[in-house]
Amino acid sequence: MPHYVRYSPASSSSGRSPQGHHDHHHKVVHRPHERDTRSEAPDFRFCIELGIVLRSRQFNHKSSHELETELSAQLTLAGIANSIASPSSESSSKEWTIASELCIPSRPKDHRFGIKLVSPFMRFAPGRHEPWLSKISNLYQTLNKNFEVTSTHQCFTHVHVVPAVGFWTLTQLKSLSKSALYFERCLDELVPPYRRRTVWAKSNRYNKYFGAFPTMSQCFKHIDKQTAFEGIAARMNWCSADSPTGTALSVSRAAKKENPATDFAHDTYRWNFGNIAGEGDGFGTVEFRQAPGSCTSSEAVTWIMLVGCFARLSCSPGHSIKPDDAPQTKSLGEWLLYEASWCSLPHHSLLENLVAQAIPTSPTPGKIPGMDADNITIDEDQRLRWKLGERKIGVDKYRRMLKHI
Repeated sequence: MPHYVRYSPASSSSGRSPQGHHDHHHKVVHRPHERDTRSEAPDFRFCIELGIVLRSRQFNHKSSHELETELSAQLTLAGIANSIASPSSESSSKEWTIASELCIPSRPKDHRFGIKLVSPFMRFAPGRHEPWLSKISNLYQTLNKNFEVTSTHQCFTHVHVVPAVGFWTLTQLKSLSKSALYFERCLDELVPPYRRRTVWAKSNRYNKYFGAFPTMSQCFKHIDKQTAFEGIAARMNWCSADSPTGTALSVSRAAKKENPATDFAHDTYRWNFGNIAGEGDGFGTVEFRQAPGSCTSSEAVTWIMLVGCFARLSCSPGHSIKPDDAPQTKSLGEWLLYEASWCSLPHHSLLENLVAQAIPTSPTPGKIPGMDADNITIDEDQRLRWKLGERKIGVDKYRRMLKHI
């Protein structure tokens, strides 16, 4: 289990304010030196991507565009700022964005369509929970009033997180990477079994890179050796060229003049660190992708609390993990609840129930846990190619957010 030291919250750990301009982001954030001492876990900013299936209670829509138009109108009537994703415009970091979701099969004959709703960026910090709780609650009240909200195995709840200052330090990213690898089996127990095997959230621990190391200590040593953000991102999301995912993307990669026979980094892992590599210099979000679709505000809030508390504690000063000790789901739950209490978050019972209802993993004899996630269907094979060039709305929002920090 992790060991950490909790200091007085009197001193802020949120870092220094941004100054000046940055060539890539039009904003420069002064980066504290890695040796700077921090007295408390950093605050975080987050946005949530909700992949759900919607059907209107009033109209039999024949296309996802018709449904998106009604959804936008209903949100506007409820006072919820929103827009429909458009190739010609950037997504605002201060409003909800509506888009079709390519990894969720739609059923037009039943007037049901896979929809993605991407939230504004919000603050996850002690005493700052009311605004984001209200936003999530208001959204679902409007959804359930006007639409039938359902979920399939392809639906998801993705949570993007980044320290409140807008960037990661190398120390923070290494700490979160270690926690993600160490607690992977425990987090597997908190999601439905089908989210342990999905091609959209494959195992980081048993990807092509870390799967070569039999012990957690070896994984940690290789994380500690990294001197660049891009190195950590690539290793956390390394995909084998001869896996079904690699095979599905081989033609598309060749068209982009990439060698389809070489291994590569891809974002469809439980924790996606690829946005860090894309932005550079520690800028970018880390995205937790394993949570199932959320049909209620309570479900969405639960996953936000889990990821927010997990990130804060992983990046706490004094936090450390003994890699040779076996991780325990019960202890992880106590760890998360401790941070939820520290942050004065309400609804502790949501996290308590999630841990209490954990479903133990049952590895198949002769198989490495997590590797079976790469057994994909013909439909998933096709959708992986469709998603390859898809616009990343959460990343767009992050870039816009940097301009306002």
